[in-house]
Amino acid sequence: MDKLDRYKLRRVVSFLIPGLLLAWSIFTFLIYPNLNLLQITMFKDGVFDITPVVSIMQSERVIEALKNSFVLAVSLTVTANLLGVFQILVLDYFQIRGSRWLSIAYHTPLICNGMVLVTAYNFIFGSQGFLTANLLQIFPDMNVYWFRGFGAVLLEMTFAGTSNHIMFVRDSLRNIDYQTIEAARNMGVKGGRILTKVVLPTMKPSIFAASILTFITGISAFASPQVLGGENFETINPLVRSFSQTLTTRNYAAVLAIFLGLVTILVLAVTNWIESRGNYVSVSKVKTPLQKTKIENPVLNIVVTVAAHLVALIQTIPLGFIFIFSFMRASDLYAGKIDPANLTLENYRTLFSSSTGLRPVVTSMIYAGLASVCVVTLMLVLARIITRYHNRLTGALEMLLQIPWFLPSTLIALGMVMTFDKPNILTGGITLTGTVYIMLIGYIIVKLPYTLRMIKAAYLGLDGSLEEAAKNLGASVPKTYVKVIFPIIWPTILSVFLLNFIGQLGEYNMSVFLFHPLYQPLGVVLNAATSPDSSPEAQMLSFVYSVIIMIVATSVITFVYKSKNAALKKQR
Repeated sequence: MDKLDRYKLRRVVSFLIPGLLLAWSIFTFLIYPNLNLLQITMFKDGVFDITPVVSIMQSERVIEALKNSFVLAVSLTVTANLLGVFQILVLDYFQIRGSRWLSIAYHTPLICNGMVLVTAYNFIFGSQGFLTANLLQIFPDMNVYWFRGFGAVLLEMTFAGTSNHIMFVRDSLRNIDYQTIEAARNMGVKGGRILTKVVLPTMKPSIFAASILTFITGISAFASPQVLGGENFETINPLVRSFSQTLTTRNYAAVLAIFLGLVTILVLAVTNWIESRGNYVSVSKVKTPLQKTKIENPVLNIVVTVAAHLVALIQTIPLGFIFIFSFMRASDLYAGKIDPANLTLENYRTLFSSSTGLRPVVTSMIYAGLASVCVVTLMLVLARIITRYHNRLTGALEMLLQIPWFLPSTLIALGMVMTFDKPNILTGGITLTGTVYIMLIGYIIVKLPYTLRMIKAAYLGLDGSLEEAAKNLGASVPKTYVKVIFPIIWPTILSVFLLNFIGQLGEYNMSVFLFHPLYQPLGVVLNAATSPDSSPEAQMLSFVYSVIIMIVATSVITFVYKSKNAALKKQR
């Protein structure tokens, strides 16, 4: 065999082995569990059974849950976009006093989110909440469940849903060439028209991306409706979990999940169609950095300033209360009384003195860290392949990697539990259900679509002339990637890793199905503490857990932002 033949053989093997491994992974963990669950629930004795579909369509409870999910998703997309765009304009476009404080406040959804934020709202405004206890002293006959239902869920999820705007939409605003704004002013265009005709249209691609994520978040909402929704506002995912807990109604859960998946597919298809027909201003070649604009109208300036600081206050209140609650006694919390003399470190002592107290924190950090590293590394490779080679194979690969967007995490988790609860040939005869590995696999799966979309967008935003210049200078493909491409997309990689890691610290939707009994993650522990049946000690420890999550999240954000800013300065 000559050198040419050996080279061809090595090249074939180098592509064949990773390709087979990728195909096995996608089929084993993305396709087969869902097909197996459908076969078990929808094809009884090998025959399609339409009874679950008919029963669901006749159920008033199911119809109401479907309606609630749609209303929440649409409403959340509107409110989160309005609030998110307002925040980034306040931070980077308008000259507003106190911008440093506003920046800190607007980043709190990255620190206090998920089950942490739901827990905070529950213990501030809930039936046993701090504010409710104080209101009862003024209005003894008031309804203690006043903060329940659609309004409560929408409020919590709106202020929790601006993280994508702060992390990604904000970058698109910063990348606007300030010369275009100056040119519009020189032509006599007023400030309001510049904002609506020049600035906002440039941000459309990133706003569309944030809208997709927000809509999917709303229609798949789980923890917030479960804790804050009450009996009068039930959405699809809590109902899916309720149905999945018994064998007799498990097929109803599958039907609901399939319907939810079809809705998500339709939303993605429509949004992609809108994006493909849009005309957007390129922001990849910035000539002049964006400069802040002063609001000339004094009344409007006061209104915007007051609104900006009011939003900041609302976003920081839960974080502040969680911190104070962690030092309080249970009796003071239930009485709605903050007595500085009674503040104590007893809750922290209880946690750190217990041999198992820190286990949920360590468990969540390890799972979130490993999953974030794995999914970002994998998508760096696959997104590069998808953007470089446009063919049916890469198109099919991209669609398969988006399966977790099409199906709710509850269905994916249920399919994995029921598929891998016994030895399976696809896993080499290993039973995964009940092991420490299955939740890590689940964490990776649910972050595939989001990570793919963001890293793919970073690749598509590259200036192709840079890569061509490197090749003309004789640089190899790997060297070009390491020396030219990777440093440019490094800020996006850090941002994606940050959101993945923080988002999974308090993850609940999938964890509640897949966690190992000896290694409960923080999301499960915090959710248990919101139950009225939980002990006062468990409720007080939940605040300590929340503070630890916020400290870890703050440390990660600080590190990532320093690295991101250093990378951006180096590029300039």
